[in-house]
Amino acid sequence: MSRFWYAFTAQERFGNPGVNDAWVLTSQSIGKENSPESPYLLANEWICGRIAQFLCLPIPPFAMMRRPGMRGMFASLRFGKGDQPPSDCDPEILARAQPRISTGIVLFDALIANSDRHVGNLYVDRPSRPRRVIIFDHDRAMFGSFDRYGIRRLTEMRDRLAMSGGSRSGGWRHCLMDYLETSEHFSEWIDRIAQVPEWFIRHTCGELNGLNIEPEELEAAIDFLIYRRDRMWLIVNENRDEFPRISSWGLYP
Repeated sequence: MSRFWYAFTAQERFGNPGVNDAWVLTSQSIGKENSPESPYLLANEWICGRIAQFLCLPIPPFAMMRRPGMRGMFASLRFGKGDQPPSDCDPEILARAQPRISTGIVLFDALIANSDRHVGNLYVDRPSRPRRVIIFDHDRAMFGSFDRYGIRRLTEMRDRLAMSGGSRSGGWRHCLMDYLETSEHFSEWIDRIAQVPEWFIRHTCGELNGLNIEPEELEAAIDFLIYRRDRMWLIVNENRDEFPRISSWGLYP
């Protein structure tokens, strides 16, 4: 369970004294909007965040917010205290210390075609001996970051691992891929991915109507996610060479 900082005052307590007292809490969030450099930011963050939550991956709580004159803002609860910067995550140490959650992050990023998983968007509580990790910044997954290029990217990434950092996938090579040493946890996470319901995918994408995203783009995202959900075993099998430290893959369906 991730823990986040907040502030409160006794004067703002609600209800009668007792075990069920309610308090007004003050917390901080990081807000991001669509921009010419990231025209699909809201869609990417919302879809990926909702799927991460469904899979029980460690993503900060988030919400879609509005303010006068703006179409929308993606707000993610701030972690750390004050201006504390993200920790210096060492992916090799993280993969060795937390192989199960590291595998889950890798396969989640494969599902959403995230070619932007580097150490700058992984947070660990203790770089030398990580117990907890938080993932964030998914604004370049799914549709990517080029205006009106979203459907084309989904089409191009449809059957690819989409996070190897090659000339076609683009972006960064996934920072954890080279350090996974076992396939032991692949089955669990691929089974979780396979159980993401179609109704959930459709509902999540449908919530983006009116946020600078076209209906045909949302339909393309739905089709993309369902397709990759159902073929994740095959996508992994076809890209075993991208996991150089895994020597034994066990039995695959």
